[in-house]
Amino acid sequence: MAKRLHDRGKSAWWLLTLFPFFEGLFLPGGAGENRFGPSAQNNPRLAKLWGSFRAFDESRKRSGQTFLFTAPYFALRLAISFLLEVIGLSLVWTIRVLAGAALFGYQILLKIGAQFARLFAKLGGRKTVDSADADSGIYSKLIRWALASPGMMVALIVGCFALTWWVGKQLETELLPEVHQSEFTFEAALPVGTPLNQTIAILNGVEKSILKNKEAFGIDTLLVMYGFDTTNMKRSDEGEHSARFKVLLKPSSKPREAEERVIGKLRAMFGEVPDVTTRVTRPVLFSSKKPVVIQINGDDLPELKRYSDEATALLSREPALADVEPTLRSGAPEVQITYDRQQIIRHGLNLSTVANQVRDMVKGAEATRFNRRDRRVPIVVRLAEKDRGQVADVGKLTINPGGDTPIPLNSIAKLTVGEGPSEIRRIDGKRVALVQANIGAGSLGTAVDAANQALDQGIEWPGYMGFLITGQNEEWKRSRTSLYLALGLSLFLVYVIMASQFESLVQPFIIMFTIPMAFVGTVLGLKMLGINLSVVVFLGMIMLAGIVVNNAIVLVDYANTLRGRGMALREAIIQAGCVRLRPILMTTATTVLGLLPMALGLGDGAEIRTPMAVAVISGVLTSTVLTLLVIPTIYYLFGLAGERLFQTREK
Repeated sequence: MAKRLHDRGKSAWWLLTLFPFFEGLFLPGGAGENRFGPSAQNNPRLAKLWGSFRAFDESRKRSGQTFLFTAPYFALRLAISFLLEVIGLSLVWTIRVLAGAALFGYQILLKIGAQFARLFAKLGGRKTVDSADADSGIYSKLIRWALASPGMMVALIVGCFALTWWVGKQLETELLPEVHQSEFTFEAALPVGTPLNQTIAILNGVEKSILKNKEAFGIDTLLVMYGFDTTNMKRSDEGEHSARFKVLLKPSSKPREAEERVIGKLRAMFGEVPDVTTRVTRPVLFSSKKPVVIQINGDDLPELKRYSDEATALLSREPALADVEPTLRSGAPEVQITYDRQQIIRHGLNLSTVANQVRDMVKGAEATRFNRRDRRVPIVVRLAEKDRGQVADVGKLTINPGGDTPIPLNSIAKLTVGEGPSEIRRIDGKRVALVQANIGAGSLGTAVDAANQALDQGIEWPGYMGFLITGQNEEWKRSRTSLYLALGLSLFLVYVIMASQFESLVQPFIIMFTIPMAFVGTVLGLKMLGINLSVVVFLGMIMLAGIVVNNAIVLVDYANTLRGRGMALREAIIQAGCVRLRPILMTTATTVLGLLPMALGLGDGAEIRTPMAVAVISGVLTSTVLTLLVIPTIYYLFGLAGERLFQTREK
């Protein structure tokens, strides 16, 4: 292909060289006018144009400007020729490199294949199915030992299940692995009521410090927003006193360590600012809830706030929790009007009318609407700023306009400056206060246990109040129930399919022993690698139910075939194991190698892919090793039991 492209480059070179001669043949009045076209003399305009061109050409030749006239043509021809030449040479070298790499890889694969062939020969003997060949090999000796010691194999199975149960109880749990996308947000808040200009002045120093150390921290972009976004719905904890620092980090080979390092440094910076509280938020997949949410139930708002603050202070000292904050915070300052009903009645007024009158004067009331094209703009009327800017001004408002004697508001009500509630939250019709927290050191299960123990032992709850831990912990419980159901359904479907194929209820039961043996490897693999039990791990375990039975199916099916040919039970099992060893090992190797890139944790989102791959790989490996010994033993025991039962019936 490269040579063909190179030849085309040469053809293009000659085409551009001969192009003016072909053009001259077709040009009226040229050398080929008698053959290819009419004479230019038949067209006066063409004859005049051709004469002008010939005159210019003769003048060019006499003045020595040939190079200037032909320079664009030669430049174009040189560029095209150079481009085609480079492409041709590049393809030639690419093909040479690929061919060399293929030959080198072929030689390496030959050597690796020879080593695997020797390994398989040692484990299971030769490819032939003769009994003399089956007697050789390590696996043949192992399977004979397993059949001779069924009690040891049963003890091994029981020990593996007990170990799995014990280790599984120690696994940490989480809803989903925390994904590190080199992106997080610091939400900072000053005391409620802090004006926007003061918030900017206080937190601007932190912003400058971050920008100053931007390169040292590995920060790519810093986005800061003071106050709240008016285009979105305002949260109860947002206002002029709050700010958001969104940090985008530069790509790193270890994003988790890079994030934790930068978050620690930024926490130290914000910690130097007095009266500021911070929390860190990250992009969360499939869940909008905080990892740990404590729901405190009660009816009295001041009492709810007191217990909420006490729980916040208590949980902040727990290392398993981070960014502990209550949702029931100090409210914004407000003017509270307490009406004297007796005075209102004495003046012949109505409480509802007075309250609406004050609202319309301070907040405003829609008087009419202004129509402009297809828009209707409301016109709101209220008092001027100078008449309602201070508490004293509000107290002087006349609440009976048009009356004989003006009645000021402060004569029938008491005006005080107080603190309003930040929010009133109800769940199932009951007032609640929430305390939210991220996970500090450990996992979701560790954080929930620490919070539960601290609240039980550190706070004396009255009988009419209590707490409930929700958040991702509640979602994990619901997801776990659904996943248990899915796992049970998958086991049932696998059993039904095998029972229909084998036309037996016993042999599928024997094959199903491979599934718990796969879970042995999964649990041990998670424990050794420090991976938490999560939804993605459960999905991998459900996948295992349909993968690991394949090896046992191959083994049992061939054992049935040999027994159908009249071979004895013990010899049929040994022969089937030795013959099917190679396909079983090849199937396991392809599965493991196919999932290995996922298990290595390369690229973005590896936190989601790696636990599933590790669960499947460790389960397949353990199931394969145990299948080669345990399944023949169980098959042998059930076969002996069947033969004895048959002999008993004959007697």
